[in-house]
Amino acid sequence: MCSFVSMIEFVYYTGFELKNQIQVSNWLLSLANKEGFSIKNLYYNYVSPDQIQSLNNKFLNHDYVTDVLAFDYCEGSELSAEVFICQSEVEKNAKELSQSAENETLRVLCHALFHLCGYSDKTDKELVVMRTKEDGAISSFKTTHK
Repeated sequence: MCSFVSMIEFVYYTGFELKNQIQVSNWLLSLANKEGFSIKNLYYNYVSPDQIQSLNNKFLNHDYVTDVLAFDYCEGSELSAEVFICQSEVEKNAKELSQSAENETLRVLCHALFHLCGYSDKTDKELVVMRTKEDGAISSFKTTHK
């Protein structure tokens, strides 16, 4: 099943489906705008653990399941990308981190967006900046877009 909202498309290959796609889409658009970007095409693909592990192995040479992968096709200040999310891994991480599944879902959605906006998380310092951005974004979703 596929659902298109604005320039953001959510594609589902598993039983999971976002219930609040319009609010999430508006939130992602506002986050991009706040960072000085517009969204041209952004595809969020919800895939199985096997599918994301295969992508992770094929493109990054990492043979394990991950929660999110982003493939960046951005040009200048226009964001364009394919993002792959394994919701079962997101929910597993939520439990391990004592977070709600909703918070962790929002985190991976905006995490991918922030990578596309140029943020990294490879060093401890970068990771602190990324987590601060994510926490602020989740907070804004709960106060403005819910």
